Amino acid sequence: MTHDGYHISADEATEALRSRDADVFRNIYNAYSEELYLLAYRWVKDYDLAKEVVQGLFAHLWEKGPEINITGNVRHYLYRAVTNRSINELKRRARHVSEEALQWQADSVSLHDITDHLLLQKEIMRLVQTLAPRCREIFLLSRFDGLEPAEIADKLGIAVNTVYFQLAVALKHLRTQLLNGKKLE
Repeated sequence: MTHDGYHISADEATEALRSRDADVFRNIYNAYSEELYLLAYRWVKDYDLAKEVVQGLFAHLWEKGPEINITGNVRHYLYRAVTNRSINELKRRARHVSEEALQWQADSVSLHDITDHLLLQKEIMRLVQTLAPRCREIFLLSRFDGLEPAEIADKLGIAVNTVYFQLAVALKHLRTQLLNGKKLE
C-alpha cells in the first residue's frame, strides 16, 4: 500500500498510526506540514510558534498513534487539530484571542475557504522563491514582516525608490504567474 499523503483515507491513516508505519506517516507529514504551518501561523502570528505547533501535532500523532482514531477527511482532522493546538497555545501564553477566534467552528464552507487560502499562500511562497534574492528579501520584509518601504530601505541600506521598484517587480511577477499571463478585468 503506497500512498502519497493527500490520497490516504482516514482508515488507512488510523491503521498506519496504530502500526507506526513510518513511510505513510512521512507521506502525510510531507503532504500537509507546509499548509498546516501556514494555518498555525494564521492563528499565532509567530513563525517559530507555528512550527512548534505543527511539530507538536506530528510528535503527538506518532507517540499516541495506537490510541488515535481518525474519522472523516484526514485534511480536516489535521486542520482541526492544528487549530485547536494553536488556540490552546495562545491561551497558554496568555495572549489576547478574540472571542470570535475561540468560537470558530469548522464547517465545510470555512474549511474550503481556509484550504483555498492556504493553497494560494503555498503557491505564492513557491513563486516568491523564484524571485531574485534581493527582490525576494524586500518582498518578504514588506508582506510577511509588515515593514514599511522606508523601514526596509533603512534596514537594508538602500534607497526607498529601490524598495518600491523591487516590490513592483515582485508583484508583477507574482500576478503574471498566478494569472498565467492573463490580465485582470
